[in-house]
Amino acid sequence: MLVNPSLPGTYVSLMADVVQRLNISPEQLLEGSGIRVEQLSEPFWYLDFDIFNNLLNRAVELTNEPALGVYLGLQMTVSCHGSVGLAVMVSQNLGEALNVMEQFIGLRCPALKPRLETNNGIASLSLDQPMLNFKMGIVGMTFLMVGFAQMSKAITGKNDLKIKAELNYFEPSFLPQVQELLPCEINFNKENNRLIFSEEYLELPLIMADPLAARLAREQCKYDLNKLAAKRGEKNPLTALVRELLFDEVEGFFKMKDVADNLHLTERTLQRQLAKEGTTFQMLMDEVRERFSKKLLNNHEYSISYISEKLGYSDVTHFTRAFKRWTKLTPKQYRNLRESKNID
Repeated sequence: MLVNPSLPGTYVSLMADVVQRLNISPEQLLEGSGIRVEQLSEPFWYLDFDIFNNLLNRAVELTNEPALGVYLGLQMTVSCHGSVGLAVMVSQNLGEALNVMEQFIGLRCPALKPRLETNNGIASLSLDQPMLNFKMGIVGMTFLMVGFAQMSKAITGKNDLKIKAELNYFEPSFLPQVQELLPCEINFNKENNRLIFSEEYLELPLIMADPLAARLAREQCKYDLNKLAAKRGEKNPLTALVRELLFDEVEGFFKMKDVADNLHLTERTLQRQLAKEGTTFQMLMDEVRERFSKKLLNNHEYSISYISEKLGYSDVTHFTRAFKRWTKLTPKQYRNLRESKNID
């Protein structure tokens, strides 16, 4: 079972502050959401992805301000992200800070996965949305992209960084009215949602860099993730984290070493801790492969050979053998049976 995606409650606190300047009270904003006004002053809390999206839409409706995502992004600070924000702030340089975001934000909210890449002197921070049922609209994505650009300038102390944002949405009519406020140039109608900048920026030192504090903050991030998993009722928090980490719909499946590195564990320690929770890396790999293979087989646009390759199998027969072990059916039989009987 996938972890229900959640977002920092501080995003809502920030939203309440911004809409209050537009004459909308926190009570009006939160009406019907199940969130109490008192929660806004709490330091670290989380809310469901869908509730945040609904609040965002409500805020735009109440304020009649389509550019709200930009105004929210301009107010984003590292403190909005709790222990992850602290780990970002005290990192050695911008590259290390973005690696922290890449590692921990996707674990807290599997619906949003930062991905840092470099190519020919250009660096990009993409924000992938791998969960089909949990997607940000243009307001939410603008908030995050503008916010991350704003934070990058703040933590390096350099306001003259040349950052471009690409968004996978149609260009909105409000763009000209906020152009002067933006910390980055925004281009719409692009393939991905990402920030683009010179690879050299990754070496920029952070104004609050502190190696010891950075190591402690990363440990706190892992502790908080386990606590969050326990709060969600997950009896085996590491199992849940590994399940999320071992697969990405953009990157595909990762090896045990990649997952262990991401968790700052050795492979042996990861195996031992998973064994304590009654599972193995291979069992989790099979579980995720089975779930994802069924999802892909439900779409007749995908050939079985394509699905086999997507799942990381070198040969279709290997996939067929594995699928039959999981379900007692071949992929073709499963697809035909589901079509005739609508099985899950």
